Amino acid sequence: MNIKRENIGLLNELITVELLASDYQGQVEKSLKDLKRKANIPGFRPGHVPMGMIEKMYKKSVVVEEVSKLTNDEFYKYLTDNALNIIFEPIAREDKTQGDFEKVENFSFSFEIGLRPEIAINYAEAKKVTLHKVIAAEQEIDKELTDMRRRVGKFSSTEEVAEQDMLLVAVTPENGEEFTASLFLEYVKDSELKSFIGKKLSEEMDIDTTKIFKSDYERATFLKRKTEELENAPQSVHIKIDAIHHRELAEINDEFFSRLFPDGSVTNETALRNKIKEQIELRHINETGAVFRSKVFEVLMEKTPIELPDAFIKRYLVENKKQYTAENIEEEYEKIKKSVAYQLIENQIIEDCDIKVDNDDMMQYMEDYVRMSYFGTTAKLDDEMEKQVALFVQQMTKNQENVKNAYENLLFDRMTAGLIVKLQPKPKELHFDDFIAEISEKKDKNKKEDKADISEEKEEKPKVAKPRTKKKVETE
Repeated sequence: MNIKRENIGLLNELITVELLASDYQGQVEKSLKDLKRKANIPGFRPGHVPMGMIEKMYKKSVVVEEVSKLTNDEFYKYLTDNALNIIFEPIAREDKTQGDFEKVENFSFSFEIGLRPEIAINYAEAKKVTLHKVIAAEQEIDKELTDMRRRVGKFSSTEEVAEQDMLLVAVTPENGEEFTASLFLEYVKDSELKSFIGKKLSEEMDIDTTKIFKSDYERATFLKRKTEELENAPQSVHIKIDAIHHRELAEINDEFFSRLFPDGSVTNETALRNKIKEQIELRHINETGAVFRSKVFEVLMEKTPIELPDAFIKRYLVENKKQYTAENIEEEYEKIKKSVAYQLIENQIIEDCDIKVDNDDMMQYMEDYVRMSYFGTTAKLDDEMEKQVALFVQQMTKNQENVKNAYENLLFDRMTAGLIVKLQPKPKELHFDDFIAEISEKKDKNKKEDKADISEEKEEKPKVAKPRTKKKVETE
């Protein structure tokens, strides 16, 4: 066996694996003997099929399997042993393949690879990027406190539907039997709430269950189905309002605190408002962090020189991606090149900051997400609420898109934290409305400058790849 390595362009190499018949013949003979022992062919007792018949029936496929396995194993071992970091997958060069699977002879297989460029990021170039810190306004704290009181408040009967109410309805599906269900308006999309507000007892209406609920979990709960059964569940149903239960705001007292904070971490309104303030500001860290990370990437994209194996990337995309052809690849390549450079810088930051995300991290992230989204706190809750948290998390983990989004969101958070440690920016404090106004003003200014550049026929600056943002994680 022999492996050759040849440079064929910038960061572009050809790896050739040469196999002698003696490298794989022993394994082929062993596999054929195993097949002879196990073969069940009419007219022959097990284990007594002539080897000549076994070879005629199976030898070529066995040679293909053993040669392919040995070639791949040796090729990837060579990449590892020589610390070759590749970009995209290797291209098998069939035009350079030698050997005949009908015969036991020498083989030669060639693979074209693109090498990942070495990147040295000069983080000092991004030290001027502003890191905003949003300070919670009193009205935000008031709203959050009201929502918390509503979540743990008691229901009372009323005659007209208002926001946050729970309706007891008689449901008549198309071609189905009537049943009774609870319809929580907090599970209904904001855009659909107007259909319910102001309705009175005994009123009737038609609803599309695929459109009104925030997620499949709420729809399944309403229809009394499992989420995996929704495909066959009724879409449009007729409902009649049998009862309207309005959730009253809970009193701020010892019972309120013990229910929301059974660990005793919060026992009075002052401490609660401070806790809410802290949580609001933590939530805004996602927005300010995304803006900071995006601006840092813009600077690093502009200031970090990156050479790419352009010829290899073009060939790879044309051969492997249907949307690219020999005719359009040149036109599309500038956008592709910036996207690849963005990913390389992202990977280098992850490496420089030693960022890791494991399964335990993702499970904790989803649990915290459920607690904040449904209960307004990450603290331990009473036993009944803890059961609901566990159920929601279990539902979320069944959806691989949720798991992927949790991983990426954690990765982005830790990347932002790593950049803050490296750059040591001085936070600029402001309220959320002012933060939105400031970044919107900058966007408008950039748009005007872009238009000015075009009108004056100046060279247009290339657009930076769109920064990644938080992805939604949903219960089913």
